[in-house]
Amino acid sequence: MFSRDQLRGVIYGQAVGDALGLGTEFLSKSEVAEYYPQGLHHYTDIVQDGHRSRWVRGDWTDDTDQMLCIFDSLLEQQQLDIQDIAGRIYQWATHGGMGIGMTVLSVLQAPQFLRDPHAAARLVWKNSGRRGAANGAVMRTAILGVWQYDQPEQIMWQAEQVCKITHYDPRCVASCVAVSWLISAFLRGHRDTNALMAEALDKVALYDLSVSEYVDAIIDQPLEALDLDEGLNPGESNRIGYTLTALGAGLWALRHATSFADGITQVIHEGGDADTNAAVAGALLGAKFGFAGIPDEWVSELAYGDELEQRITRLVSLL
Repeated sequence: MFSRDQLRGVIYGQAVGDALGLGTEFLSKSEVAEYYPQGLHHYTDIVQDGHRSRWVRGDWTDDTDQMLCIFDSLLEQQQLDIQDIAGRIYQWATHGGMGIGMTVLSVLQAPQFLRDPHAAARLVWKNSGRRGAANGAVMRTAILGVWQYDQPEQIMWQAEQVCKITHYDPRCVASCVAVSWLISAFLRGHRDTNALMAEALDKVALYDLSVSEYVDAIIDQPLEALDLDEGLNPGESNRIGYTLTALGAGLWALRHATSFADGITQVIHEGGDADTNAAVAGALLGAKFGFAGIPDEWVSELAYGDELEQRITRLVSLL
């Protein structure tokens, strides 16, 4: 039997990480210190510049919006329906969706997207020289670790299928599989974080060996070694938005954070694509520490928390 506290922890954890991470998104670490000399600890701290003022305080961004497209499809269809999920993402994006990444935008604009999203994503990936490995799929994958959480092989397959709606690169697929599988493992009652991470990396080696190599290189280093703000400092090549960076941030927090708040706070203060990094970390930490481990004010001050609760109630009735 799953733990409802952990299930709620995954969903709220993603949304909270996303909403707090917006405060430092696209800032270098040095700029984070300038924006928040006392640190960023509450939604009300978020500086209302031209980027951040597009969302009300406590709102999540496209990371959780797209996760909810998947969530709503699962609730309505009660099965995985790739075209239905693609249609929901398309409707969200074309009706005011904010924060859409370039990979998602390019795939949505492909003529065949609604008919065959996998073909559209594969074409965009090939046109990138097979180099495009953005984080727009791993940021939304957490719900797939909850749905059918007790069927780990099915979770891996579903994570791959949903990833490929927009992101075809095997590094993206491996990132989604790792996060979804880890969440399901916590919901199945496993508690040994290090053992679970090692098993997850073994599984994703089936998709791309570079994932394990990347994680092995950074997982026991200080968080600064992940260089989460790479591309935002003078002289750096643009690496912001890389799927393995988001995965690495989430796994680092899962391994090292002493609490949900500790992990999220450390991740967002590194800057970079902070809403995505913290959304991934938040979902994983929520699975580990549960809903009870998320600070009350971060939950109660979410702009649209009631929408999460309604969906969770429906999901629990199905599970």
